[in-house]
Amino acid sequence: MQTMGVTRMRLERLADERDRVYEKMEDLKRVAEEEQRDLNDYELEHLNKYRERVDQLEAEIVLLSADLERAEGSRDVSRLLREEEGGDGGDGGGGSARRWARPNGYEQAVVYRTFAQYARDVYLAKFPEIARLAAGPTGNFTQVQLDAEERLERVIQNTTSAGVAGLLQPTHMTEIMDIIDASRPVVSSARQIPLDRGSLTYPNITGRPDVQKQTSEKNQAGSLAMTVALNTITADSYLAGGNLSWQAVNWGNPDTLALWFELAAEAYARQTENATTDVLEDTVGIGTVGTASGRLGTVGTENFTAWRVAVAAGIQGIYNATGGRHRTNTLYLSANRFFQLAALGSDQVVQISPIGNLDIGSMTGTFFGLRVVGSYGFDQDVAVVGDSSALLAGENQGNPVEMRVVEPSIGGWEVGLIGAFKSVVFDANRFYHLGTHL
Repeated sequence: MQTMGVTRMRLERLADERDRVYEKMEDLKRVAEEEQRDLNDYELEHLNKYRERVDQLEAEIVLLSADLERAEGSRDVSRLLREEEGGDGGDGGGGSARRWARPNGYEQAVVYRTFAQYARDVYLAKFPEIARLAAGPTGNFTQVQLDAEERLERVIQNTTSAGVAGLLQPTHMTEIMDIIDASRPVVSSARQIPLDRGSLTYPNITGRPDVQKQTSEKNQAGSLAMTVALNTITADSYLAGGNLSWQAVNWGNPDTLALWFELAAEAYARQTENATTDVLEDTVGIGTVGTASGRLGTVGTENFTAWRVAVAAGIQGIYNATGGRHRTNTLYLSANRFFQLAALGSDQVVQISPIGNLDIGSMTGTFFGLRVVGSYGFDQDVAVVGDSSALLAGENQGNPVEMRVVEPSIGGWEVGLIGAFKSVVFDANRFYHLGTHL
């Protein structure tokens, strides 16, 4: 048995080398899989070399296994390799793993403990010449092939994630990641007027009594009459409508119906904010600091001192236009002007009046004693200084109103959102555009 000992040693060495080659192949593929890419030319070249080496090793392993079986009278390579350690991994009948009969008469599935066991059965079942060598001179090679095929059919099958896709549910986020913003900064700054009907009337002083110094006794002095006009504005209606199926409403997660109303409310808010900013931009009679365009110059060309001078000039213009009755409290800015002002700095050490503080995130703050309100509704390059109480925003209480009707005949919901709104500048003399002289 000395020669068989050499055969056994060589078989063990070849089996170990084959395992190492398979590990190298797995390492190549693992790197490409982790990087989520295809194998490059260098990796493919090495992978092909490894496969060729595995084929060479397995061909010799099968032949050496057959030699050992003929010498030992056994077809179990695993038992022969563990023989020196006192193990008995064979089944005495050429199987790659021991078969145990269950009480109910069924046999357990075969468990291949090494790849060599599995490869041997594949070669025996596929190549009659190898099966004939394994059977020996007196053996039945057909039975050897049948036994190998039977063991291959009874191998324990792996259960992978691809086979149980119905049990692996994807993670579903129930939080809407988009931003739903129903803010109305300019509308919120205005004087809120509740609308009970579709119109709004308000008194406007058009004439004031004239008080003058009497020159002498029984001489007439100021005699102007007081006049008050009644102004009326008609509210505008804003409406959105849609139709949702019963299935979408009841099966949706997040709530489909609630989300529809949230998005419609956001659209209503942006429409009414835009309407209010248009009123400030386009009201006839609002004064202008600088040129007649009523808008600031090129963004980025103004410095801190120019802004401060322009704001002071705007407040002075309101003071003159109202005869000293100004209550200027707000600086309205478009988005680009707000961010320009927020980025400015002062190189002056002493300020007679406070400079201010702006919050870029909320587009609010203070500047030069005024509340700053930045809004997405303004056009580019808009800056208006004025009295927020002279800007009226009339709206039905509870607006916008949600409406919904069940449609049983078609299994759906007809939904809508409506609101009545109107904004107006009460007194144009209490607002001033900052002009391009900045």
